[in-house]
Amino acid sequence: MSEILSQEQIDSLLGQHAMGTDSPADENAGGGDMGAERDYTVLSSAFELFDEQASTVISTVLNKDISFSIDKCAKAEKDAVIAGSEAGLLIIHAPFKTGFSGTLYCIMPKKNVAMLSDLMMMGDGTAEYTDDHKDAIAELLSQVMGSYTTALGDKIGGSVGTSTLSATEFDAANLPFDIDNSDMVVLSLTVGGDNMSRLVFIVPNDLSAEITAKLASTQQAKMDNASGDIGLNSSELDGLNQVAGYSNDSSGFTETPISYMSQSRVNAPKENIDMLLDIELDVSIELGRTNMSIKRVLEMGPGSIVELDRMAGEPVDLLVNNKVVAKGEVVVVDENFGIRIVSLVSPEERIKSLK
Repeated sequence: MSEILSQEQIDSLLGQHAMGTDSPADENAGGGDMGAERDYTVLSSAFELFDEQASTVISTVLNKDISFSIDKCAKAEKDAVIAGSEAGLLIIHAPFKTGFSGTLYCIMPKKNVAMLSDLMMMGDGTAEYTDDHKDAIAELLSQVMGSYTTALGDKIGGSVGTSTLSATEFDAANLPFDIDNSDMVVLSLTVGGDNMSRLVFIVPNDLSAEITAKLASTQQAKMDNASGDIGLNSSELDGLNQVAGYSNDSSGFTETPISYMSQSRVNAPKENIDMLLDIELDVSIELGRTNMSIKRVLEMGPGSIVELDRMAGEPVDLLVNNKVVAKGEVVVVDENFGIRIVSLVSPEERIKSLK
């Protein structure tokens, strides 16, 4: 923007909303004729989120540097789907139970299933594939999907979850999906810096349309909120505020730019709080809880499994003096465990919890 906008320029900008403009997000929402040319940007962004969550979860579980990257996001192609079937493939079924309808399919080479499963069971990753590895990879991907669906739910502003995952042998003649009516996302799997293999996710058209529609709708709503619902993006609105000091009230314009920080600041109690700022507090992370009888506690030994009241992938609690103040996800920092904060209790509640 140039130095100062004239009244006519500002009226023209604000008038765009009244006239109505076509939204790119609406065009990419995934609905309409599935056979027509489509933009896969929104669907690709959904799997970029998967890449992030899968890399973090699997790296933590295996204590290895694991990463995923998207090679292709497009209409499903038979040659790409069945590639490698002569050496053996598995299909992992991930049916959605909340948030979306349908099933997501992941196709993996057996040799990589064996490698990941062996690492998961404290091996060196060189084991030959066996039927036991099917359950192991389903368990590993269950943890990934738990984290992924939580993040995806945050994106669309709702609850997203999957039912129990299962793994079956690949059979090109009896696939559980229709290749001609599906999209595919091809991912590269890298372990320790070495490109080990690729995975193919199959997203049936109905599920693909639903995912892209909800994501596109959420993105558009955020853009509208950021622009004050006047058809401007956030950077344009910031420039407009700085130059003209636009306000939504009847006075029209003010000489002082709008301060968004002052609008969002929370009025937390201030009385004597400065006297407490240097006090040290006990901070702990709670993965989950369970109730056990004394008999079960005495029966515990190496290898015993204790089931907690929290689903795999759900945020863990950050407690200060045994009071929950935040929720986060477990990460690895320089070979140490850490927690990335994903949501906070309000400042007022945090202050009250310290009493």
